[in-house]
Amino acid sequence: MNVSHVYLDTSILVKRYVNEENSTIADTYFHQAHRGETVICLSEINLGEAAVVFDKYSRKTGIDARSRLQAMLSELGLLERFSTVEIYPVSSKIIRKAVKTVLEQHIYIVDAIQLETCIEAEGTVFCSADRELNATARKLGIETAL
Repeated sequence: MNVSHVYLDTSILVKRYVNEENSTIADTYFHQAHRGETVICLSEINLGEAAVVFDKYSRKTGIDARSRLQAMLSELGLLERFSTVEIYPVSSKIIRKAVKTVLEQHIYIVDAIQLETCIEAEGTVFCSADRELNATARKLGIETAL
């Protein structure tokens, strides 16, 4: 069985744990991963960035940032054991490529790290709620989900 790979950037990842526009997209990919139909790819940087987003939501809306982060880490750990989540390290190789992408595409370094990680994950579809980032991904020859 040929399983698809999808890279979720932080804007989509957190939608799994905070209900907002496009949350159903995140839910769909996670349901597919639970059924073994999709492999979700992430960068380690997504985990840290998600903590920042949960903290901001906590201050704005009163959600419990720690419990949301723990729920995310718990689910990712479970899917990692099923081999339907791949979390890529932020290596010096990725950083070097990302710096080049920043200078060529004029984007934020974390976005460039995510794009370069998606490329390293080979054959993935990139999924972001950020239209500009999706446009940059397409310029780099990366298929986008949105």
